Amino acid sequence: MGNAITYRMAAGVPGAVNRVEHATILPELIDASTYPTAYGTFVKLVTGKIQPVASGDAGAVVYGVLVRPYPTSGNGTDGLGTSTPPTSGICDVLRRGYIMAYLKLGTAAKGGQVYVVTTAGGSVSVGDIVTAASPSGGGTGVAVTGAFFTSPADASGIVEIAYNI
Repeated sequence: MGNAITYRMAAGVPGAVNRVEHATILPELIDASTYPTAYGTFVKLVTGKIQPVASGDAGAVVYGVLVRPYPTSGNGTDGLGTSTPPTSGICDVLRRGYIMAYLKLGTAAKGGQVYVVTTAGGSVSVGDIVTAASPSGGGTGVAVTGAFFTSPADASGIVEIAYNI
């Protein structure tokens, strides 16, 4: 008898682009005074520079999703999906395509609307990805224009998002 596979492989890494043939990715300058802190998060463009979504922003301000570089010359001891973006310089932003992200709260469904938290509260912080405008953990989310889930999240909360497709 063979051994049974008891664990599922992770769906992906936050910020990793899937289905690259459909992706439009642009290099953008990071705002060193207000920089994104995680890959696979929504960003906005302010005076020509990338910033994370902020408290009180509307879903329509989203410019794209921060892309994890691969291969990377960063710290070789970073665990899978734990790398942090640089605080200045150039980064890649997905303007159109499919990308992996961390779902903080809710149950994603194929075709379901993606929300980003713009008012922190309870277990959610500004910038977290959720499945509702009023997540059960508290806070407030806004619908991200053109962003939809392609499937449920895996056991670690990693989910694929279709953006501007």
